[in-house]
Amino acid sequence: MNDYTLAADHQEQCSSTFDDGRFDDMWLEVTKYIVGPMPVDDFLQRFLRSLTPNPTPLPPISFENLDSLFEDLSGESGPYTKFINAVQPICSNFELRDVHSNPMHSFKSLDIQPDLCVFNKGISDADLCDPSKPEIMLKVSIETDDPFDDDGEYLTLTKDGASETEAYFVKETGAGRRILGQITAYAAAQHAAQFRTHIFSVLVFPEHARLFRWDRSGVVVTERFPLCSQYFMEFFHLYNHATPHARGLDRSVNIPSVDDTSKARVALGGESPLPLVQLSLGSSSYIISHKLYMNHGCCFGRSTRGFVAYSVSLNELVFLKDSWRLDSQTPEHDVYDRLRSNNVPNIPTVIEGGNVLDHETFTQDLLGENLVWIRDPPTRLKKHRHYRLILKEIATPLHSFSSTKILVSAIHDAIRAHRAAYFSAGILHRDISSGNIMIYNNGGLLIDWDLSKSTQDDGAQKSERVGTWPFISCRLLKDSSATQGFIDDVESFVHVLTWVSFRYAKHNFPDKAVLGFLASVFDHTWTGRDGRTKGGYIKTNYLNCPSELMETEFANPTLKMLLAKITKTISFRYRLRPSLKDAEGDLAIFKYVMDTEGLGTLDSAALISKYVSVLQKNHEDKLKMLEDSEWIINEFSSVLESHSWPANDEAKNCENTNIKIAQSMSTTRTGSQPSSLKRKSFEDAGGEDKKPQTPMTPK
Repeated sequence: MNDYTLAADHQEQCSSTFDDGRFDDMWLEVTKYIVGPMPVDDFLQRFLRSLTPNPTPLPPISFENLDSLFEDLSGESGPYTKFINAVQPICSNFELRDVHSNPMHSFKSLDIQPDLCVFNKGISDADLCDPSKPEIMLKVSIETDDPFDDDGEYLTLTKDGASETEAYFVKETGAGRRILGQITAYAAAQHAAQFRTHIFSVLVFPEHARLFRWDRSGVVVTERFPLCSQYFMEFFHLYNHATPHARGLDRSVNIPSVDDTSKARVALGGESPLPLVQLSLGSSSYIISHKLYMNHGCCFGRSTRGFVAYSVSLNELVFLKDSWRLDSQTPEHDVYDRLRSNNVPNIPTVIEGGNVLDHETFTQDLLGENLVWIRDPPTRLKKHRHYRLILKEIATPLHSFSSTKILVSAIHDAIRAHRAAYFSAGILHRDISSGNIMIYNNGGLLIDWDLSKSTQDDGAQKSERVGTWPFISCRLLKDSSATQGFIDDVESFVHVLTWVSFRYAKHNFPDKAVLGFLASVFDHTWTGRDGRTKGGYIKTNYLNCPSELMETEFANPTLKMLLAKITKTISFRYRLRPSLKDAEGDLAIFKYVMDTEGLGTLDSAALISKYVSVLQKNHEDKLKMLEDSEWIINEFSSVLESHSWPANDEAKNCENTNIKIAQSMSTTRTGSQPSSLKRKSFEDAGGEDKKPQTPMTPK
């Protein structure tokens, strides 16, 4: 019907500045969370019609502009002006704008570039680049490659060698991967920049369209339906009349009163140009600056954000943590109560915590309805509830240390908290990371206990792998089905000090080389035969032979000495038990020395046997020692008390590089992730593997 011959310059113009492999990461991130293809009529009924009281009738529709949308792409506006002319009349409460030449900035230090956006009316040109402003982001693809196949099938072999047909929904073509990666990046940016329970997005390509609904559990994608159809126009008509609740706006967010705004401005540090918003938790109100931390590379999972907030009732500053907790996990404030009642030191003080209104994810519920249209259903979607936690202490990120002594002191305090929590309160933290150790009063606090587990939980509950990918133990990275234990967390402390020291302490290792080293050792991933993301082998090699550490001159030699000691000790987890067979090379050396020195009368076999026995005893002693963390606490205490420390060797910054530090697991799943660095990348049993991310301030 239409001629889709494209002008080369326009096709290049439609390529986003994000397109350099990062869309592929986004594609990998989203594939485990997709539910579809949902019939478009069911989509509209469930998510908009049923939530829109007495919607006005759909006005008469003209498809003239949509029918010719891609006929002439030679102009600067391409298909966008025609699209706006077609849709704007039925979406009069909002304003559609062409933003394809206006990159939206500050999403993980990257730019995203949707083609069209639906804004509230009166949007200024200056705000077109702000990802906190759009209601809906649209991708208008000039390519015909659909990221999905509503009827996709492939042949697979059973264990007995027979072939059978399997259904699939997500395609793996290059263009389709990029398009799905783009629209996923848009959704991630919007979730990170706004207060939303869910969002909608739209994908348009020649002659057809798909609708998306994203929450922190997953994304629902409609079937492919004709662009020139009543369904397409009805979506915008229904959205135009939908309540804020149906559109996904967080109803606990409001504009503070003039009096409270004035008090909050003073408490938060004067006349900030940023707008203030009020967040509620039960009957309490907290005021924050509205600029959100853009550090989420993923749409799904806990999506934790932290703020310094003004408490209206207390008339003081507090720390507010906003997240989407797993419904199956114990609420974090209850965990803190248990820790506090067992006198666990070096943890924050809870003011209050609780769920936010009735905010909960919905996508996972579709999997329990036995809907015939769901193809290749995801297996790891978990119910999340919107949750807020208010803490008294306002700490600073570990990477902002003013001296390496404070860095070591903070981690030392966190290890002590971790040990007391395990042995006194029966709580295992399970997410030891650089972002979960904070500096406070020249010491440290161990925070974020929302993925912790009671040691009394059964093994099935504790078998999932959770944590932040670069800091997860080598053992768990290699085997995602292994039960996470105390020693795994202790190993994570070693990885934290190593990672932060190389990344931020002063030394003679060039910045770009450091980032490459960290990425190769701590972010390395591969996909096993079972489809799960694995890693840990390069990290294990580093523990057994830390050549980069030995060859690097740190400005503070005491820090290097501590790193060398704890690295050597933890490496015994991954060393084979010495044996006579392994010592055959040593036996040859013994014989050579005895022959050349005239000691041939000695029993070389007996000597080597004794030698191996000593090595075996040392190996067993080290493994026994690792069962408790007193050894690492003592190492930290020793260097803090008995060695000199520079006074002002503060953290350095090495951001001027385009090497990605955290390209592997999305903090939002539990098994692992490179693609979803997600923390990670998938949710094996309700936990999360998190990608490394720059810590928020103050968390």
